[in-house]
Amino acid sequence: MRLLSLFILLIFAADFLAQELKVLKENLSPKVRTYWDAQNKHLQGYGAYFTSSASPQTTEKHGKWLFYDYDGQLEEEANYYRNRLHGKRTFFYPNKQVKQEAFFKFNVPDSTYKEFGSDGKLLVSGQFELGSPVGLWNYYYADGHPKSIEKVQNDTVYLKAFWQADSTHLQTVKDGNGQIISYYIDGVVKEFYTFQNGLKTGPFEERTANGVLSIGGAFKNGKKDGLWEFYRFDGVLEKKVGYETDSLNGIYMVMANEKDTLTYGNYLMGKKQGYWKWFTPEGTLDMDGFFEKGLQDSVWHYYFTNGQLSYRAQYNADLRTGDWTYFYPNNALYRTGSYRNDLRTGLWQTWYEDSTLLMKGSYVAGKEEGEWFNYWENGRLKDKTTFVDGKLNGNWESYSPEGVLLTQGVYKNGYKTSEWLSYYSNGRLKEKQHYKIFTQQNMADGMAIMGLKETVSDLHGSYESFSQVDFQVKETGKYYHGLKHGTWTNYYPGGVVPTIVAQYRYGRLHGVFKQYDRYGRLVYEINYKNGLKDGLFLAYNENGQLVSKKIFKKGQQISGERQDGFQP
Repeated sequence: MRLLSLFILLIFAADFLAQELKVLKENLSPKVRTYWDAQNKHLQGYGAYFTSSASPQTTEKHGKWLFYDYDGQLEEEANYYRNRLHGKRTFFYPNKQVKQEAFFKFNVPDSTYKEFGSDGKLLVSGQFELGSPVGLWNYYYADGHPKSIEKVQNDTVYLKAFWQADSTHLQTVKDGNGQIISYYIDGVVKEFYTFQNGLKTGPFEERTANGVLSIGGAFKNGKKDGLWEFYRFDGVLEKKVGYETDSLNGIYMVMANEKDTLTYGNYLMGKKQGYWKWFTPEGTLDMDGFFEKGLQDSVWHYYFTNGQLSYRAQYNADLRTGDWTYFYPNNALYRTGSYRNDLRTGLWQTWYEDSTLLMKGSYVAGKEEGEWFNYWENGRLKDKTTFVDGKLNGNWESYSPEGVLLTQGVYKNGYKTSEWLSYYSNGRLKEKQHYKIFTQQNMADGMAIMGLKETVSDLHGSYESFSQVDFQVKETGKYYHGLKHGTWTNYYPGGVVPTIVAQYRYGRLHGVFKQYDRYGRLVYEINYKNGLKDGLFLAYNENGQLVSKKIFKKGQQISGERQDGFQP
């Protein structure tokens, strides 16, 4: 009781404050103008902003503002209190007649509301209270004759009286009882309502301009009730829907044409209930299943366009549960597995279309767990790995369709780590890499994001690759955080004679770069710094004689000489 009294007191206090607030001259800035265009030729608005010692400069509209259309005609006059509509607001026609008049308290319509025609005749009059229409609302035709009277009570609109739009203005609803019939220009009935005690009650019809029924139904105490039917322009039934007190209740059917159904089911007080089925436009079953209080429940079936079953599912209160079975369009088994509480659980298996096993593994609470296997179409093992809590952990192995080991390595929490080996199809070693897991600052556009860390797996440590020609060493070096670092050597076939020996620093050439010919004779010796030529650039002929000498600084040649027309 105490809280209720306090609440009522606060409402009265707020209402009193809203009435007492006044726009003071000292709170008005000098008049400002806003414009439609960048050239400031077409005035849009004129008024003042709020200002005070605490807020000397604001863009809060305060006091009276005038608004104009692009051609300079006055469209609106409104009163504001610190950017909120507060007081009278008026809209105008181009002929300066009042179009609409309303009153606001802090952006909320309150007090009288009126609309007028361009000739000044009253069209609508009513009352708002704290943003909601209340009491009697009167509507008038353009000739000034009453059109209707409505009473708004507890957010419900009751029709008290209605007069027809024709020249006779015959009254068809009196004291809340009667009918409203609207017509097309040629006299064909457009809509038909029956009113009882101010509310729509009884049959309702809506027709097209050629007289064909488009909607048929009924109201009870102002709410849709019973069976409603909706028709296409040619009179063919399109939808049949049941209602009770404005909520979907009973049959719900959508038709593709005169004979074929697209959707069929039932509602229970606004929620799907029982067996539902959907069809394709071609007439084949698309899916079917059960609802319980608007939630998918029990067994569901989904179909291919050819009518074959695509998969069989189970739900419990909209959550996936039980066994799920998937099929190929030719009815061959595609995948099987189970759900518990909407999460995958237990063994899941997938097959090729010829029934050869493609993949198998288990889930625990929606995450992969234990050993997982992938297979080639010939049935041989393709990949073998282990998961822990949904992340790759342990050994990884990949094989060719012939059963040759192609890749082997180790994962830890989803990241590559330690030594990884890859092989050619004949089983000879192709590449030897090393990975390491790092936790580092998260970066965005080259900038570190404060407080955010990310885990990455980078190449780190020794690296070797081997030739596909003779399977001898082709390249050696080291990585540091995914970047080449230290001495890197490339070899000619045979793996003995180097072709290039280069120095790297964090992924960039840094130090001496040497290139040799097939016989191991030095051809070039180039100095680099941070990826750019810096220092001596020397070139030699096949006899080991110096034929060119240059000097570079930060990638630019600053001096040099050539002998015998040599030009590298």
